[in-house]
Amino acid sequence: MQSKYFNPFYIAKAVRNRFWYWVARQLQFYLAHTHVIWGDPSRVNIGKNVVLADSILNCRSGRIVIEDNVFFGHHVLILAGTHDARKRDLERQLTVPQLGYDVIIRQGAWITSNVTIIGPCEIGSHSVIASGSVVIGDVAPGMFYAGNPAKPIKPVPFDTKS
Repeated sequence: MQSKYFNPFYIAKAVRNRFWYWVARQLQFYLAHTHVIWGDPSRVNIGKNVVLADSILNCRSGRIVIEDNVFFGHHVLILAGTHDARKRDLERQLTVPQLGYDVIIRQGAWITSNVTIIGPCEIGSHSVIASGSVVIGDVAPGMFYAGNPAKPIKPVPFDTKS
């Protein structure tokens, strides 16, 4: 009796599974580190050492400015876009203001996973936005914010060694 390990069909299946496992791992890495810009990419300014992960940046109704050393967790939405709720049907979908919903994220801010930022707003430098929060206004520098809508929780206890 022939062992299943020497069966050509078993070997082909094992090679195929390893190949698809490798493909899936590469795709997972790519998707976890790819951001999407919805709107005109020239409206998005990204500084140095910025980590966007798998974020969506909607700049249809304003600019998005992300300063140096900002980093995002996974699934962050930045919405500098809106529609006119007073319209109906297709007109509501097509009526998009071009200006006035800017989002500015200052240096060193940490936007954790599953955060939604709705413009117009400014995220202060070195602030931290907790997971799952919805930001609908300005965030003070050096503060923890959390909730829906996001509210100040406490100052960030910065390390005095650095």
